[in-house]
Amino acid sequence: MGMTRLKRWMLGAGLLGCSALAVAQQAEVPEGYRIAQQVLVGDGSVLEVLEDVRITPELHADSWGNGLDADSLLQSDDDPSVAPLGALARLVSDGGEVLAQKSLGYPMATVEKAPLNGLPSPAFFLTIDQTAPMGSYSGPLTEVLTPEQSQLDPVLCQGEGGEKQPLVFAQTGKAAWQIVPSDKGGTESIQQVSSASSMENEEFITTYRTFRYVDGQWTVASRQQAGYWDMESEFPEPALFP
Repeated sequence: MGMTRLKRWMLGAGLLGCSALAVAQQAEVPEGYRIAQQVLVGDGSVLEVLEDVRITPELHADSWGNGLDADSLLQSDDDPSVAPLGALARLVSDGGEVLAQKSLGYPMATVEKAPLNGLPSPAFFLTIDQTAPMGSYSGPLTEVLTPEQSQLDPVLCQGEGGEKQPLVFAQTGKAAWQIVPSDKGGTESIQQVSSASSMENEEFITTYRTFRYVDGQWTVASRQQAGYWDMESEFPEPALFP
């Protein structure tokens, strides 16, 4: 299972929003925004995505992964500006207090509970649509959040050199990811494939990464080989991943 699930609008302002509002008091919505999606976190708080009020659910669904056309936004005499507001993510307590909020830098985003088992607290996929009008190196970018532990900061992953880096996954014309079930009943791993041109001779190099939750933290292992991969190809065979 990968980012194809996240392309759907998920009816966040409908089914998920209603169930969340039944538990939590509503926090004030900033001017120019609407609550596009709400997901219950599990401790009584609610994870929300706010979008420009002019981005209707239908426009969101039609534009996701294609790049939002600003000319398609509804305009008014009072607000003739064309540029859409950047989406916001926020964590709201069951009493209506905004515990954390951050700007996502792009107009559209979605959130869903991550189907990952065996973690200390529930994880969520916050996906920001970074698709550009042209090119094959942009697309939706998914951050992994654990609101009960770190609010809206992405989960950190330990790199192969020991450095810490945000746990994020790209879905572009030359990158994809999927969740891989654990054969031992533990936390699922995540595979990411990406292909890019070499700076030296402009030949393509494909990188295979596997993210695993081990001893209380996420780690990554990677390998590279010459070759080209894009979204028109099948997802690589498991044996290619470290």
